[in-house]
Amino acid sequence: MAITNGYVTLNEVKDALNLEDSIDNAALEMAIATASRQIDDYCGRFFYKDGTEVAPATRYYTPTDYWILPTDDFVSISQIATDDNFDRLYGTVWTTDDSMFEPVNNPSRGWPMSRILAVGAYVFPWNLPQSVRVRGVFGWSTVPYEVKTAAKIQASRLFLRNQSPFGIAGNTDLGTVRLAAKLDADVEALLRPLRKNNGLAK
Repeated sequence: MAITNGYVTLNEVKDALNLEDSIDNAALEMAIATASRQIDDYCGRFFYKDGTEVAPATRYYTPTDYWILPTDDFVSISQIATDDNFDRLYGTVWTTDDSMFEPVNNPSRGWPMSRILAVGAYVFPWNLPQSVRVRGVFGWSTVPYEVKTAAKIQASRLFLRNQSPFGIAGNTDLGTVRLAAKLDADVEALLRPLRKNNGLAK
C-alpha cells in the first residue's frame, strides 16, 4: 500500500528494526499508516499539510463570537468569506485588512496558527451555522521531530504486535514483554505537549 500522510518513512522504520529485505514492506507500510492516524487521534490534530498555495483546501466554521474564530491549525490563509444571510453563497469576501491571525508567535517556533480575529469592516455572523468559509493551507508546515520519533516507535510496535498474536513479544531465554493495545508510554510522553486542550488549540 502507498503511505498517505505518514509521519515516518518505510526505510526509517526498517532501519529501526534492522530489516534489510522487502518481504514485510506491505505490513510495515500498514503499520506506519496506522501509527500516523493514531497520533492524529491522540493529539486531536494532524501534522501534515492539507492544501497548497496554488490549490488551497476549503473549511467551513460556525462562529460563536463576533470577533474571534477558532479554526483548525493552519499555515496560511488565502481567503475568508462569510455567509451573512444564509444563502450559502459566501458573498462577503474579506480583504487582508479585515483579519489577523493568532497565536502570532507560533510560526517562529514551527507551530501553526489557529485563530482568526475580525479587525476590519466585517464581523463573524455568529448566529448562522457554517457561515464562515476559509481557504488556505491547513495543518503544520513541517512534521515535528517528536511526531516523527513517536511514529517510528509506534509503527515498530504495531509491526511487532502483528507477529505476536497473543500480545507477547520475545522468548523465555531473553525475556518477554506484553505489547499493550494502547499507545506506547514513550509515544504518549513525546506527544503530550502537542495535544489540543479540550479540542482547542493551545
